Amino acid sequence: MKKSAKRKKYKTNKAAFLSVSVIVVVLVAVLCVRCYGLYQKNLEYTAKEEALEEELADETERSEELKEYEEYVGSDEYVIEMARDKLGLVFKSETVFRDEDSE
Repeated sequence: MKKSAKRKKYKTNKAAFLSVSVIVVVLVAVLCVRCYGLYQKNLEYTAKEEALEEELADETERSEELKEYEEYVGSDEYVIEMARDKLGLVFKSETVFRDEDSE
């Protein structure tokens, strides 16, 4: 009777060990799949972050250009240039030469 009890105990231990092993392997496989998915998302986010940082740098540069243009628009030089180009005005001390064919 001792041998059959030992065999029965051995078979149940073997079955329990096998089922636990299968569960562990399945959990490890699921974990690996999830880990790979997170790795891919991390790569996507890193690429997106780099693109956004580049866009931020471009927009910062554009903002500075606009500030410089705003300062230029507020200057007397800009007013004089627009008066000459748009209105055809000149200073009193300047001499204007016109081409007869252009009129």
